[in-house]
Amino acid sequence: MNSPIVQQAGDKSKELERKIQEFFDKVNDVLDWVPSFFSDLIEPIKRGMDALKQKVKEFWDRVNQLFDQPGSPDRCHQVAAEWVDKVGNIIGDISGHIGLDKMQTNLDWQGRGAEAYKAAVPAQVSGLNSIKDLANQLRGSLDNLGNGIESFWTAMIAALVAFVVGAAGAIIAAATVVGIPVAIGAILTAAGVSIALITTAILSVQSLTNTISTEQNTIAQKVHDLGTEWAKSNVGAMQEKSDWHVMT
Repeated sequence: MNSPIVQQAGDKSKELERKIQEFFDKVNDVLDWVPSFFSDLIEPIKRGMDALKQKVKEFWDRVNQLFDQPGSPDRCHQVAAEWVDKVGNIIGDISGHIGLDKMQTNLDWQGRGAEAYKAAVPAQVSGLNSIKDLANQLRGSLDNLGNGIESFWTAMIAALVAFVVGAAGAIIAAATVVGIPVAIGAILTAAGVSIALITTAILSVQSLTNTISTEQNTIAQKVHDLGTEWAKSNVGAMQEKSDWHVMT
């Protein structure tokens, strides 16, 4: 299911498609009333319409490709929140409970066994805090990506609106044969402006995704650096009764 902003862009795209078709229909209706002996006047208009059709095709080829893979800012924000709520916060709570200052065993026991046990705790706390930090970094990265996708589709809507406004004005101008060349020029200009806005938006989101990719690679390396084993105490120092003494 597409995000609301993508759906809004889709609705605006359909509106534009209707406006463009209305313009072509309007021009055809006007030209149908022109006598054949005005062919010298009609031919330039037909050439202009052919150029417009090509420009419109270029526009839709670019736009439809974007709608095929719209992305989901809502999903990015949802997953970002889940990383913090289901991983970062829970790990942070666990880390807070196993610190040396929180564990009664460190107050009740002493000896080689107690020291070996205590030596493992800081590494365990550090590992947990690293996981929490990674969860927060993932949240930030995913939120940035979601915001970037939203900004892209906001720019897309602006580009589509610009084209709709240009097409609406061109329809009015195309009411007469004399006005059709002006209308063609107006709608070609609107198409050019819209394509330029879309191109800028694409370049912007590409720059963002490159940044996000770098962030994700850094996070992946940090995950690798965490290792695959939980920090364990030196059990060899805990096997004898003499290794443990009740603190007095």
